[in-house]
Amino acid sequence: MNWKDYPYDFELEKITAQIKERGARRVGLQLPDGLKTVATSIAAEISDTTGTEVLISGNSCYGACDIDEKLESVVDLLFHFGHTDTFFLKTRVPALKEKTRTKVVFIELRSSVDVKPVVAKAVAEIKGDTVGLVSTVQHVHALNEAKEVLARVGKEAVIGKSRDLKYEGQVLGCMFSSAMVPCDDILFVGSGTFHPAGIALYTDKRVIAADPFTKQLNVLEADALRKKRYLAIARALDAKAFGILVSTKSGQFNPDEAVSLARKAVDKGLNAFVIAMNDITEANLLGFKLDAFVNTACPRLADDFSQFNVLSKNEFEVVLGVRSWESIY
Repeated sequence: MNWKDYPYDFELEKITAQIKERGARRVGLQLPDGLKTVATSIAAEISDTTGTEVLISGNSCYGACDIDEKLESVVDLLFHFGHTDTFFLKTRVPALKEKTRTKVVFIELRSSVDVKPVVAKAVAEIKGDTVGLVSTVQHVHALNEAKEVLARVGKEAVIGKSRDLKYEGQVLGCMFSSAMVPCDDILFVGSGTFHPAGIALYTDKRVIAADPFTKQLNVLEADALRKKRYLAIARALDAKAFGILVSTKSGQFNPDEAVSLARKAVDKGLNAFVIAMNDITEANLLGFKLDAFVNTACPRLADDFSQFNVLSKNEFEVVLGVRSWESIY
C-alpha cells in the first residue's frame, strides 16, 4: 500500500530536507506495526528523491522509549514515525551519538481525519458539564476543534499541560499528567483502549474514548479496570517463583529496580529470577517455568497478556506485603 493512501502527514518534504541538510547517505525508517505496510513505499520515495540508501527496521516501535538503536548505529539518520521527542531521548545513552545532534528525527504522523463528528457523537455519553480533553500526538492538533464542538452544546472542555510531553492535552501509555485537570469526565480522542484505560486508572475518572477513524465510542470505568488488576494480585498470592522482567529498550531499561524487587522477594522466602529481553511478549515467556511475572518496563504491558499473570512493580509489592492496595489504586 502507498503512504499517500493513509490519512497521516508523513512529512516527506521534512525528511528530504533533513537528509540534504545533514548530508546523510544512509537512513533508517522505524514505523509502528500498523504502518509497516507503507514502509516500502516510503523507502522507495526517499531513495528516488534523495539517492540515499534506506534501511527499514523490522523491530517494534511502541513509543519514543523504543528506538531501534542497533539500526541507529549504522545509519546517518533514523526517522522514527508516530511519536514525539520526550525525556526518554534526553536520558538514554544512544548506541552511537553525533557530537552535536542526535541521529533520531521524529515524524509525528499528524492525522488529517476530521475529529468533529465523533466528538459530537460523544456528547451523549458525557454526564457532567466539564470534560478533560486529551489525545495522542496524531490528533492533539485538533483538540481546539473538539473544544469548540463541546462548547456549542454547553460543555466546558479543559485541555491540561503535560509535565513531560511536548503538547498540551497529549498523553502516552505511561504518561497522563495532562489528564489531571478539574473535570467530571474525560474525553480521549484517538484509537484503541490502551491509552484511555491507563487514563481511567491514573485519574480515577470515567473516560469516553472517541475514535475519529471508526466513529465508535467506548466508555471505560476505573472501578472495572481496578477489579481486573486486583484479581491479578490475588492470583499471585500463592506463587512461589517469579520472573522479574527487564526490557533492554533504552527508554524502559531498569535493571537496578528489577534486582531490588528480586531481593525483596527472596527476603520473603520466594524464588525470583531477573529475565532481560528486548520485546516482552507472551511468546518470549513460553519457555520459562515460573508461577508469575513482574514487569519493570512499560507499565502498561500487563494489559497485553492473557496466558500469563504479569504484575506491575507496585502490584508485586502488594503481593510481598510491603505496599497497600489502596496506595496504588
